[in-house]
Amino acid sequence: MPRVTSIAPAVAHLVGPGKLSVVNGRLGYSIPEQPRLQLDPTRLRELFCYGAISVSDEALRLLCQHEVAVAWLSASGSICRGRLVTGRDPTTRLRMAQHRALAIVTQQCEFARGIVSAKFDSQLAAARHFQRHGHRMAGSVLAQLNAGRSRVATIRDLNELRGFEGAAAQAWFGLLGSLLAPPWTMNGRSRRPPRDPVNALLSLGYTWLCQRTVARAEAAGLEVQLGALHEYHPGRPSRACDLMEAWSVPVVDSWMLRLCAEVPYHPDQFEQSEKGVRLPAGQFGRVLANWETHWQRSGGDDELDRMVRTACEWFRTASRLPELVAQGEPTEDLE
Repeated sequence: MPRVTSIAPAVAHLVGPGKLSVVNGRLGYSIPEQPRLQLDPTRLRELFCYGAISVSDEALRLLCQHEVAVAWLSASGSICRGRLVTGRDPTTRLRMAQHRALAIVTQQCEFARGIVSAKFDSQLAAARHFQRHGHRMAGSVLAQLNAGRSRVATIRDLNELRGFEGAAAQAWFGLLGSLLAPPWTMNGRSRRPPRDPVNALLSLGYTWLCQRTVARAEAAGLEVQLGALHEYHPGRPSRACDLMEAWSVPVVDSWMLRLCAEVPYHPDQFEQSEKGVRLPAGQFGRVLANWETHWQRSGGDDELDRMVRTACEWFRTASRLPELVAQGEPTEDLE
């Protein structure tokens, strides 16, 4: 079968080593001893670069011209090394609204409660699905999640809310581990570093989801470093971490379960190092392609855009409430 050398996707993943340059007005990606791949910059929306990928000055200018969101990640995809951000920023008002809204503790807690409630809803929907399919542990976890979901609205302290969400996550990952068939196992969630192949896959999926969320949030004008449930921490995209909470179960967790059940991988294929467990380089592209297929089939782009739009509207409304109250204007339809 002949190799396709020119494509026009909205999202592209480039695995290094390689070089991105401009050829006849299009982006050209060169890998040693391989035909050059050409990308249409007018169609490209997001670009992910893994490992050693150099970018020419002309390619950088073309990416900025077409406002392509670019992320450079480690070879394994688990760490984001940096992002390309353009100088144009017509969204200062929205950023000011976000800062203003989250400066009020009650509003920050309100937004965080909405995030935790949405995450509970996604966990409950998945637990009900597993219960219908006869998984024994799903019933007890479902009861725990139902009890927790009913209490979220009563919590007024952010630290208590975060602890509450963490306890629910622990129960959820316990259920997730029980759904795996041998030889796959997971004894709880481990992140830095992932201690087993399942956690390595989850970390990959969460990284890919986070980078997409960051790109959408930045494009919409949100301040990605300023979150509600996730407090500010230098270098962490706390707003993106907030937005992806409810979407992580139906996208990342379900992808991991399907990958372990359907794709002929084995835990022994993973590599163990001082940095934790990771996929071998030879399998990375295959897993990435599987993720991309799952993302498209799950309607990830549409759902992510919807969540970002909802967050933008919430901040615009919440930041106006104090001045509306002071002016005596009605606020019923702003709630």
